[in-house]
Amino acid sequence: MEIDGVSIRAGDLVLLDNGAANHGPAVFAEPDRFDITRKAATHLTFGHGLRYCIGAPLARMELQAVFSQLIPRFPTMRLAVPAEGPTVRKDVRTGGLTSLPAT
Repeated sequence: MEIDGVSIRAGDLVLLDNGAANHGPAVFAEPDRFDITRKAATHLTFGHGLRYCIGAPLARMELQAVFSQLIPRFPTMRLAVPAEGPTVRKDVRTGGLTSLPAT
């Protein structure tokens, strides 16, 4: 099989980054810009179909609880570094920030 000019043979290991799928400009306007007011769109953050994350409903409830309380509790909280400052971890497959300094 060939995908985008790359030959994949039987037995080759293929890893998919579903995080990259959430940046398709055909689905997400300005996909690399954080927009808290963006309308929900189909995404693959928690997988799909048989591979859908069993913990997704709990994760959504936890995030809703955190974000609904974070700003009311700390209304003056701001990044302590420029928006380009935080770096993404490269040592783990799931990524994440190395730190997120705030004041």
